[in-house]
Amino acid sequence: MLISALLVLSVAAIVGFGVALSVRSKQEFAEQNQVVPGRPSPAPANWAGAHTREAKLHRRLGDAVKGAHENPRFVELGLAPQMAQIDAQALAIDERLVAAAALPEPHKNSALDAIEAHVVEFEQTIADLVMGVSVSDSRELLEQAVSAADIRLQALAQARAEVEQVDREALGIVDSTPASNSQADDDATDPDDEPGTASAAGSS
Repeated sequence: MLISALLVLSVAAIVGFGVALSVRSKQEFAEQNQVVPGRPSPAPANWAGAHTREAKLHRRLGDAVKGAHENPRFVELGLAPQMAQIDAQALAIDERLVAAAALPEPHKNSALDAIEAHVVEFEQTIADLVMGVSVSDSRELLEQAVSAADIRLQALAQARAEVEQVDREALGIVDSTPASNSQADDDATDPDDEPGTASAAGSS
């Protein structure tokens, strides 16, 4: 009787451990698939390890954002507005990437071409900002780096909105509200984040 009870308890413990491990693995996999830490991505779960063009672009977005979030100088120098713009742009590009991946093949390729250009510009903007805030030895150089990043992020938002509008028109979708009015773009182009405020961010 005692042996049977111990056996049942052992089996229950093994099953419980297996369930907990499975839940943890799924959670970690979902986190790996995020482009912005803590923000769910609409990308399919298999993009975390797939070798398709869209999956690789998705992971490049995540790597670029991770590089910005892991730079301690961003926090020290009070670059919260720039981080908000980076996160918003990454989420918006990721959403467009998921939508493009579902398009018919001929249109999908052209859409991915435009998105890849945006990803490259996004990566370069973050790289320049990271280098700028790492090597800057004066407030003036820091302000220049931050201002340049602000301008490029805003230009990227505008370019992405224009491409999305062209794609919608090509698909015959009539929408009186441009894509640039989305919440992500509102966050990315908040008046408080205009290049003129870069000095305030840099001086904090």
